[in-house]
Amino acid sequence: MSIISPENNLLLLSVVVGAATLGIWSEYKKWTGHVSGILITMILMSVLSMTGVVPLASDPKQKVAVYELVLNYFIPISIPMMLMGSNITRIVREGGRLLFAFLVGALGVILGSFLAFFLIDLGPDSGNAAGVISATLIGGSMNFVATGEIMNFSTHPLFSATLAVDNFAANAYILLMFAIPSMKFMARFFVQPKVENRGNSESEQNNEKYPITMERIAISVLIAVVIAAAGGLISDLIQKIYSTRMSMSILMITLLSVLIANLFPKRLKKLEDTAFSIGLWMMYIFLAVIGASTNLADMLKVGPAVLGFYLIIMFFHFIFLVSLSKLFKFDVYEAIISSAANIMGPSVAAPMAASLGQKKLITPAILVGILGYVIGTFIGVSIAMTLS
Repeated sequence: MSIISPENNLLLLSVVVGAATLGIWSEYKKWTGHVSGILITMILMSVLSMTGVVPLASDPKQKVAVYELVLNYFIPISIPMMLMGSNITRIVREGGRLLFAFLVGALGVILGSFLAFFLIDLGPDSGNAAGVISATLIGGSMNFVATGEIMNFSTHPLFSATLAVDNFAANAYILLMFAIPSMKFMARFFVQPKVENRGNSESEQNNEKYPITMERIAISVLIAVVIAAAGGLISDLIQKIYSTRMSMSILMITLLSVLIANLFPKRLKKLEDTAFSIGLWMMYIFLAVIGASTNLADMLKVGPAVLGFYLIIMFFHFIFLVSLSKLFKFDVYEAIISSAANIMGPSVAAPMAASLGQKKLITPAILVGILGYVIGTFIGVSIAMTLS
C-alpha cells in the first residue's frame, strides 16, 4: 500500500502536477537546461512509485481515479492543441530547400530504423520500439507518446527506456551538428554556403505574436475537446468494422486535427501559441503518470541496447543526408539545420539557424519541424505495424 492512497485524489493529483511542473521549470534553468524536462518528470514519478509514496500506475489490482483521468483524456485533448499550427500549405510554400532536406533526412530515419531493427534485438517488442523512436526522431515527444498509445506500448519498460535514451542521444547529436561547419574535411560533401540565407526573412519580420488570453484558452480547449470527441466516435465506427488492437481514436484525432488546421488556418492562427502551451503542459502530466507505471530497474536494464538502436538510426540518418547533399545542392547549414529539425524539432532547429547566422532559415526551420509533428505519428505507426 502506498503512502498516498489511490483514493486521495487531490493529494495524488498535486504530486502528479508538481512533477510535471518541476520538469517544465527545470528546462528554463542553466544547471538542468541540458536535461529533458520530460525525463526529469518521468524519473521522479518512477522513484515515487517504486518507493511506495504514490500508487503504481501499472498495478492491475487497483484502480486509481487520477491516473485513469489523465490516461483517458489528456492525450486525446492535447494532440489537437499541439497540431493547431500545422498549416501544410504554408510549410510547402515557405519551407524552401530546407523542406526538401528535411524529407531526405526523414527518409534516412526510416531506413535507419529498419537497419537498427535487424542489427539489434530488443525482444518481441522491437518493432514497436522502432516505431516510437522513428516517430520522435521525425516529429517529437507528441508523436512518441501518440505512437506508443496507438500500439498499446506506453506502459512497457522499453517505452520509458527509449525516452530516457532519447534525451542523451539527441543532445549529443546536436552538439555534433554544431561542430560540423568547422570541420574542413566535411566541406567536400556540400555546395558553398548560400549568402542569401544570412538575410532576414520577410515572413520572420512580419510574424505576429498573439498573447495567451482567457478567450483564446476557452476556444482552444473547446476545439480540442470537440475534435477528440469526433475522433472517438469515428474510431468506434471503424472498430466495429475492423478488429484491431490499435487505438484507432488517437489516429483519427490526429487526422482530424491536421484536417481542421488546414481547412481554417487563418482562424486558428491566433490560437496556435495558446493551444500549443496548454497541449504541452497536458503531455507533461500524461508522461508523469507513465513515469508512475515504470520500473526504473527494468528501464536501466534495456537502456544500453536502446542506445545502440538510437545510434544506428542517427548515424544512418546523418550519412544518408550528407551523401545526398552534393547531389541535391544542400549547403552545410541547410543540411545540419534540417537534421536538427528531424532529431530535436523546431524548438532546437530555429535557434540553431539564428546562432549560425542563417536568418532566412529560421522560419523554414520552425515550419519543417511542425511538419514533423504532422507526419511523425503516421510514419511511426506504419513502421511499428510493419516490423511487429
